[in-house]
Amino acid sequence: MTRIAPTYVAAAMLAALAILFGVGAFKLGFWVDDTPGPGLLPLVISLLLLPLLFVAMREPIPRGETPFRGSPLVAIALTGVYAVALPHAGFVFASVLLLVVWIRLFYGQDWIAAIVCSIALTAVGVVIFNVLLKVPMPLFPVRQ
Repeated sequence: MTRIAPTYVAAAMLAALAILFGVGAFKLGFWVDDTPGPGLLPLVISLLLLPLLFVAMREPIPRGETPFRGSPLVAIALTGVYAVALPHAGFVFASVLLLVVWIRLFYGQDWIAAIVCSIALTAVGVVIFNVLLKVPMPLFPVRQ
């Protein structure tokens, strides 16, 4: 089994972030009409991330470092799916579904506990954001 160190995974993610910022800087234009444009800051950030990439790749792997686990990437992917589903499914359905999957995957709870906990947490979210703070958000799917 090939061991992938978290240091190298972090360096690869840092490289992807630097490339993303660099491409975004060129798309936005970093110098417009003889003044700094909106892409100047992403360009500077991408140039500052590159030395960090080389530092991360040069560091030796510490003896006690455990192999890379994929659960943080799964958490990021779930959060991305939630962000995409939220405007279409509404806060209640998207939040309950996200929380049920999250609790089952990361905490290993049974279905009943996951469903009860996700409904309770979603209800608390609705009370805080919709009732108390009066944040305008779609609670349920909106038909267009």
